[in-house]
Amino acid sequence: MIARGRVPALAVLAGLAALPARAGDPSGLWPKLDTQPGLLQAELRAMLLSRPEVIEEARAEARRRMAEDAASDLSDEIAGDQAAIDQNAQLLFSETSAGFGAGGAAAITLFTAARCPDCLMAEDELRQMVDEIPCLHVELRSLSAGPADLLDRALLMSQGPEAAHAFRTALAQDPEADPAALLASLGQDATALQALAATPQVAGAVQAEAAAYATLDLDAAPSYVMPDRLIRGAMPGIVLRRYLSEE
Repeated sequence: MIARGRVPALAVLAGLAALPARAGDPSGLWPKLDTQPGLLQAELRAMLLSRPEVIEEARAEARRRMAEDAASDLSDEIAGDQAAIDQNAQLLFSETSAGFGAGGAAAITLFTAARCPDCLMAEDELRQMVDEIPCLHVELRSLSAGPADLLDRALLMSQGPEAAHAFRTALAQDPEADPAALLASLGQDATALQALAATPQVAGAVQAEAAAYATLDLDAAPSYVMPDRLIRGAMPGIVLRRYLSEE
């Protein structure tokens, strides 16, 4: 919506355009304006009284231009998102041990963090979806490379997805807990997992995913990536199903 304060300014410009040109002005208006500044206000008032529709014309033109600008900005944003998705497609959609559901390339990749209850809720909803949609494959990627995220990945690699999910569930219930102590309470060898988490195989992979999250200009936990769109923030399953049906 155009700001109310802008409309008079547009009308003034329209009024100025309607005034006789300075060159060859038979009315002598422009020289009078040089010596009588108040005359401009009077002329504009007379013009608006004779052509009140100029205000609505100015408003309509402003709305048209703003709609064009908004459409152009949105088109540029969509194109930029698509380019970033395509550039990171291998990291985003390749099948890994962090994925679940049907085999093959992921239809949805969820960026998550180990200390994020909302992320765990989004993950669990996607796990329900793959049970309902046999062809759906989901991948998990880390948006953070913090100690808990590294331990989560080390646990995934050494003990499998169920153990890693149990760790994330415990963290969601107590986000301030020390992750190593929490692992020990779950019967895991925290020392061995910390050593594995420090290796390039684990740390490098998690850091690359966190870098991709930043490259995609995502700013919410969780966030979803599909081959043709980015979705910031937790999204109800019904909305995700609709997006999948559009493909």
